[in-house]
Amino acid sequence: MKLGIISDIHANLEALEAVLGALKDKGATRFICCGDVVGYGPDPNRCVEIVRELGCVAVAGNHDWGVVGRTPLTGFNPAARQAALWTQPLLAEPNRSYLGCLSLTADEGPLFIVHSSPSAPETWDYVLNVREAAHEIERCSSASCVAGHSHQPLAVERLPGRPARLVRRPSFPVRPDARYFINAGSVGQPRDGDPRACCLLYDDDTRTMAYIRVPYDIAAVQAKIRAAGLPEPLAARLATGR
Repeated sequence: MKLGIISDIHANLEALEAVLGALKDKGATRFICCGDVVGYGPDPNRCVEIVRELGCVAVAGNHDWGVVGRTPLTGFNPAARQAALWTQPLLAEPNRSYLGCLSLTADEGPLFIVHSSPSAPETWDYVLNVREAAHEIERCSSASCVAGHSHQPLAVERLPGRPARLVRRPSFPVRPDARYFINAGSVGQPRDGDPRACCLLYDDDTRTMAYIRVPYDIAAVQAKIRAAGLPEPLAARLATGR
């Protein structure tokens, strides 16, 4: 079985459609969503509907809970807060209910799924480097944790008796004797300098995890963001992946 893993869609419909097409072409038959289906982008309803239609295992992101009132917007930066407030009245009730019912963590086979950190998912902390990932590996209930939130791909492996190390290859084996913290990157708003949409493909038969980057129509999304009157930086940053 092949699992498509997506995170931080942020209401970017063009990116989501491109990523799902690429994952299905590579054989993905089940999907995981590590949160933040909405926020920042111009197509919240359609993106939530697509995730619902996938029937995937999904967890809540801070933007998902923020737009339905389960997380206060006081901790959001001004652009994120404006986008959340813009999203709130647009959400159809079924989509609002879906986001509000998402849990903070989930399990799918050998993978532990969370948006932010396994140790404190409700505080929305960022895991940005090997040291922080090593701390989280020790607090994860499964050998492999897949997360989002930072919008930056990160794979950290800890072998028995060895310190945690950064995995530098885009495709790597998930060893049965090791523990992992893996950030799926972002579908809808990458922040690692590569503007292409980012996702993961996990092959449960070969125990291989692979990052996939997918180009999409950035200009079309930028035009919709601007037409909606959302903050200009939310459109501009898509072209640079920052």
